[in-house]
Amino acid sequence: MDFRQLNVQGYECSSDLRYVLFRHNVKPVFRNTFTAHYTVYDVTNDHHTPLRLQASRRMHQTRLQYAAWLGNTSGLLMISDNDIYLRMTPAAEDVRLTDTGEPGVIYNGVPDWLYQEEVMPRPQATWPSPDGTHILYATFNDTRVSALQFPWFGTQLGQDGGSSSPLGASRRGSFPPSRSVRYPTPGSPNPEVELWVMDVANVSLANYSGIGNVTWPIKTKLKPPPVLDGQDYYLISAGWVGEDASQIAVVWMTRMQNLSLVSACRAPAWECEETHSERAPEGLWLDAQPHPLFAPNGDSFLLLAAVQEGDKEHFTHIKHVTLTQQRIAVLSHGRYEVSEILAWDTKAHLVYYLGTREKRPGQRHLYVVRDPTAEDPRHFEPLCVTCDLGEVLWSSRFYYTNCTHFGASVSPPVDDNTQGYYVLHCEGPGLPLAAVHMMSSHKMVRVLYDTRLQRADKLSELALPTKRNFEVPLPQGWRAQVQLLLPPSWREELRDAAFPVLVEVNGRPGSETVTDKFRIDWGTYMSSHNDVVYVRLDVRGARGQGKKDLFRRIGGVEVQDQLTVLRHLLKTHKYLDVTRVGVWGWGYGGYVTAMVLGSQENVFKCGVAVNPIADWMYYNSAFTERVLGSPAENYKGYVEADLTQRARLVPSHSLYLLHGLADLTAPYTHGVAFAKALSEAGVIFRYQSYADEDHALTGVLEHAYRSMEDFLAECLALDAS
Repeated sequence: MDFRQLNVQGYECSSDLRYVLFRHNVKPVFRNTFTAHYTVYDVTNDHHTPLRLQASRRMHQTRLQYAAWLGNTSGLLMISDNDIYLRMTPAAEDVRLTDTGEPGVIYNGVPDWLYQEEVMPRPQATWPSPDGTHILYATFNDTRVSALQFPWFGTQLGQDGGSSSPLGASRRGSFPPSRSVRYPTPGSPNPEVELWVMDVANVSLANYSGIGNVTWPIKTKLKPPPVLDGQDYYLISAGWVGEDASQIAVVWMTRMQNLSLVSACRAPAWECEETHSERAPEGLWLDAQPHPLFAPNGDSFLLLAAVQEGDKEHFTHIKHVTLTQQRIAVLSHGRYEVSEILAWDTKAHLVYYLGTREKRPGQRHLYVVRDPTAEDPRHFEPLCVTCDLGEVLWSSRFYYTNCTHFGASVSPPVDDNTQGYYVLHCEGPGLPLAAVHMMSSHKMVRVLYDTRLQRADKLSELALPTKRNFEVPLPQGWRAQVQLLLPPSWREELRDAAFPVLVEVNGRPGSETVTDKFRIDWGTYMSSHNDVVYVRLDVRGARGQGKKDLFRRIGGVEVQDQLTVLRHLLKTHKYLDVTRVGVWGWGYGGYVTAMVLGSQENVFKCGVAVNPIADWMYYNSAFTERVLGSPAENYKGYVEADLTQRARLVPSHSLYLLHGLADLTAPYTHGVAFAKALSEAGVIFRYQSYADEDHALTGVLEHAYRSMEDFLAECLALDAS
């Protein structure tokens, strides 16, 4: 079988390694969901079988929303048209487990638009038990959620993109068809979520076409904690505890995202009890974190949570919760962020995680810390394995000399007779590489790949910009992270040179623009090709930069900080041309771009706003209410954050607005509302819309970037090299 023939984009092996499930011909639905073809490959006889629902009337292969192995068995879990199917072996017949699915309205086992976008960024909402006897799944009911409609032109006039569109394309008369998606806005009805556990250990053949005896599996609804009775809430995550099918852990959160609750649900009745809660500190909100990592016996777990450091500020750290003793210990501490818990070696009582460094939020390092269940009572400070390449990785330091941004995968030993390993990924600022290390000695065992061997010579032939990273002071003791890309023609001794400046902004709470990760992108191109000093900024509200100043007031400090930093740069870096400064951003960054242009500060000559958010009443409920609260409680905050209110202050000829008509992250309603406000204010601006393009503008990306470059070349008088 040829991978290239199938266009394989993912695979999963069965636990006995006899079968491989290939995912291919993937078509995106939303940002994190898709439909795809699946093929089962039998290693023992070199035979591959396209996966197709047996009840499907179509002769060609079925497009599925999801397919995976059923726990540690050779059974297959499949989802089609928002319903769940089961095949006990690859050669067995299908069993339909749910029949309530309704495309675009009721989702079984897959998240709806809001959940996959803001709450549960994954393609499925199913969790089979490891032994394959039970299936835990979520149902999302969007019946009460209002629908967002947008035009859909298809590949040519007269086509609607297919009658089976998951977004419900409909056509009326000779006009282009429209599509719709259930899109909750602040203060409006949210999706209703239910969590079910289904016993499939003794499932008999269920033929939903009416032939044969139907025996539905026994299923039980898992109830949220009583404190959530009578109010809206989110299902954040769920999962099985241990290797059997006797306990489930569920994380719930209030709609205002200021209280999260961990529930334990135990077989056979599946009654749930609250075991832990996290309440947002005053003036903050809670972020949806990954599912807690449980010890095999289920007596304790690890989770990421906000921990106070110093007088007021909070950073994400690891908490260890012991259920039997009701004891909580904080394992990591300091003014840095833990980004991911990688593994918990419960036999050695060691926790491995990724985190930033104090005063170095753009770096990412591998840490290890002892958990509090160790017999040795001495406190064990977290050890940074990759920081400064000291004693721990001394023997392999030559491989990682230009690495300060790491990723890692950790595999603890399964018993006392096996060795544990971890894979260390160098992600930058140098060229990427990866190697396997022993957990006990940290000795490098094998290099998996090293792109320096193929890419270093080619990169040395290119005229690439020079990177400069530094900090700029901000109010209240915070420090903005700044990265400059200096063009190849820049020289320290060129004191009288005047380079145009292009600033990339984001500003979204928790975002991160300035990192040590290796990347060559449009900013690299603009600096090299157009002799531009390209500037990236992370200000208050960015990851590890505090969130309190944005709570209940969007469009304030994260906008003002951009101006503060730029004024500082223009004052202290004499080679920057103060008359040729541009700004651009995408999504939230597009919002910030337009806000700074309407600030009357006259720092920027022009800006490009791609898919900007304009009116927060039109944005999704989960993100907006998390930061701004509900419109009923904080109407003033919504009005002050409204971009359309600043339209009259945007100078004519200074703005280029681009928007995809199929954008669901920031629906095109935002672009149209802002354009209407600009027009009514008499502001002359450039506006470009892209039919059938979502937030990423994937199908027209080159056209969008060329159009942006053309606008900036005219505005900033760029001289392409």
